[in-house]
Amino acid sequence: MTTTEKTETSLTTIGITVPDAHQAADFFASLLGVTATEGASVPVSGSTTVEFTSSALADQSPPRIVDVGTNHLCFTVGDIDAAASYLDERQDVSLLGEVITVPEGPIAGNRWIYFRSPWGTLFELQQWPERPGYFGSTDARLHHRREDIPSALLPTCRGLDHAGYSVADLDATVARLVASHSATEVLRTEIEADRGFMRAQFDLDVEGTSRMAMVSVGELNVELFEHNIGRKHGARPLTANGGNFLTLPTADRNTGAVRLFPGAL
Repeated sequence: MTTTEKTETSLTTIGITVPDAHQAADFFASLLGVTATEGASVPVSGSTTVEFTSSALADQSPPRIVDVGTNHLCFTVGDIDAAASYLDERQDVSLLGEVITVPEGPIAGNRWIYFRSPWGTLFELQQWPERPGYFGSTDARLHHRREDIPSALLPTCRGLDHAGYSVADLDATVARLVASHSATEVLRTEIEADRGFMRAQFDLDVEGTSRMAMVSVGELNVELFEHNIGRKHGARPLTANGGNFLTLPTADRNTGAVRLFPGAL
């Protein structure tokens, strides 16, 4: 990630470019059980907002999740089977593959599945066990939200679990977030995926390995992937479908916040 500009605010903003900002904001907000603003922003916690922007290329397909700079958002749920069943019954979204349960490692017991939004962008559902695997090896903690949101359309939705990014250099990105934004590195793991798994879970005809880290930045969990999976496309500009930015407060409170483009490293 590289810094592009300073901002006035100290809040965290996840910016995503989509074909229709208001459609995306209304969809995302309804699943969370909150209300989108007229400016197509959705509050997801006391200090974090997701901001959607309309693309000038509305008919452009979204980027692949393994491409550098690609962003995805993940909902945390108390019952992933109920949440997935609800989405499967909707006509405007599509589930990818089956719910996966992680058998071992720092995210042992974690259950997850991806789905496509009405405009094609990938989102994720995730259910953490009461005691995640990493609890046994570190005192660092991610934010684990344990209370269901009664107003959410998504059954047992508990809010935003994390914002995920595909980056070119995992070590450099983690180091920058720790040094410049007071992030805490919580866990790392490596994943090997064959072609059949990638087709089923991500609708991609690729295979290879990925390195993953999760860090906590203020109230936001950030998931970072460095993919070694065949040929990867470059990051989309902010004006294109799938372009994105992340605005974070800096470690120096006198400098406010900065806007980062995840695909630039």
